[in-house]
Amino acid sequence: MIKGRKLQHIGLACKDVEANAKWYQEVLGYEVIGCFGGGAHNVYFLKSGETVYEMYQVDSLPEAVQGNVDHIAFDSYDIEADYKFCVEQGYQICTNGIEEIPRFWDNGFRYFKILSPCGEQIEFGQIL
Repeated sequence: MIKGRKLQHIGLACKDVEANAKWYQEVLGYEVIGCFGGGAHNVYFLKSGETVYEMYQVDSLPEAVQGNVDHIAFDSYDIEADYKFCVEQGYQICTNGIEEIPRFWDNGFRYFKILSPCGEQIEFGQIL
């Protein structure tokens, strides 16, 4: 069962991640709790109160979707069990199974995403 999970973060794709992260810090008072390099751009995790944003840059982002929420992520305490449950329930998986980002956090991050009935991506992620 995946009910009652704590909101982990909200994913935000942007055209200029550095400028966006700076704006969230200076204007809204968010603090950087993680910054991970990779490819040509950094990925920022910023927090204010209990709200965490993951911001990353997408160079080919169409103007109509700039700044839109890309995904909403919830905590997973057993990513394998959560994935199995979602597959058994027939939810549409929109990642390549359970994916892993070794450079995130101290020991990496594992996640998968499903689609809601109206099409937004819901991520379940486990910080390792």
